[in-house]
Amino acid sequence: MDKISLIVPCYNEESNVEPFYTAIAETFKAMPDADFELMYVNDGSKDNTLQKIEELNKKDNRVKCVSFARNFGKEAALFAGIRNVTGDCAVVLDADLQHPPAVIIEMYAKWKEGFEVIEGVKTDRGKEGLFHKLFTKVFYGMISHAVGMDMKNSSDYKLLDKKVVAELAKLKERNTFFRALSFWVGFKKTTVYYEVAERASGVSKWSTKSLIRYAINNMICFCYTT
Repeated sequence: MDKISLIVPCYNEESNVEPFYTAIAETFKAMPDADFELMYVNDGSKDNTLQKIEELNKKDNRVKCVSFARNFGKEAALFAGIRNVTGDCAVVLDADLQHPPAVIIEMYAKWKEGFEVIEGVKTDRGKEGLFHKLFTKVFYGMISHAVGMDMKNSSDYKLLDKKVVAELAKLKERNTFFRALSFWVGFKKTTVYYEVAERASGVSKWSTKSLIRYAINNMICFCYTT
């Protein structure tokens, strides 16, 4: 049986930890040839996120956790997950269920066909404010030009073969741009499409200031890494 590691960064997601787990368990009922390892990465949450994860671990030992003492940001959380999973492949997705877990079924099918990087591509951007849409359009136009890849509808939602996970885990840089690096590392790629769902609960952690800082840091870090 194939083991799929799920890498799930969490920052103040106490209300989503259990609903996410339930959705994943339901999804894998439709995948009889696969089981999961659920790696939550607690990115210095100030609420009860860690406690909720620990409670799930007591019920199901497939639930695991890497926990930071303070908030280091999503990229650091993603790479902590990458360096700690043990599956035949890994899926990166958000805890708020905006990345629909059912898409994992299609990603897994593509992986079985021999693809090593399966990119989740948005068919829409969901309910975003006007400024957010304009800013992301400008940002992804700039980063697409910088890296020579069309990233306007790209996302962190993707499946990576264990060979890809191993290559990413070797990177020594503390600040990275995961979304672009998964293109850069090579390997056989394909895409699947999904509609962004509404958050299951809570509010977005991205303020205007944090979006701008994230964009600038990622463009600098990707160019430095490559």
